[in-house]
Amino acid sequence: MRTARLLICVCVVLAVGCKSSKKVTSSTTRSYSEDLSVLRPELTVEEEAAEPLEANELPKVPAGHLRAELDSVSQIIAEQNRRQRYVDGHTIQIYTGSDREQAQMALDTVQVYFPELDASMQYHQPNYKVKVGQYVSRLRAHEVFEAIKVYFPLALMLPERIRIDYD
Repeated sequence: MRTARLLICVCVVLAVGCKSSKKVTSSTTRSYSEDLSVLRPELTVEEEAAEPLEANELPKVPAGHLRAELDSVSQIIAEQNRRQRYVDGHTIQIYTGSDREQAQMALDTVQVYFPELDASMQYHQPNYKVKVGQYVSRLRAHEVFEAIKVYFPLALMLPERIRIDYD
């Protein structure tokens, strides 16, 4: 009984699989074409002789140009930047503690090994702090920080507001 069903299924599959496909006959329709040359505008190219500018002659600014407005806006931005006296930057702290002698020794050591750096000692009661440099760029501060770490392993790179003098 099972084999009979299996045999019937195989015959049906073979009959469907061997069926020939229908041939597609081509129709006699024409492809669409339309002449649009009547609607296209005629373009004529006129060559104008461009007069060369002399070396000291500036080009003419067209009417309604934004140059004056942009110049005034950039002047306003520059003035606002000049009014800002502080900028975010970084400094390197090499010593912090309550002993003035150790702070002075740290300051002297920095001035011996790094004479090009600007070191300062600050007293904020009850601690002395020795700081080196004021850097706007974190990358430059990190370069100096790595060099100072050899002599001062407890050094820290701290964010700090730096006073800017435009004069």
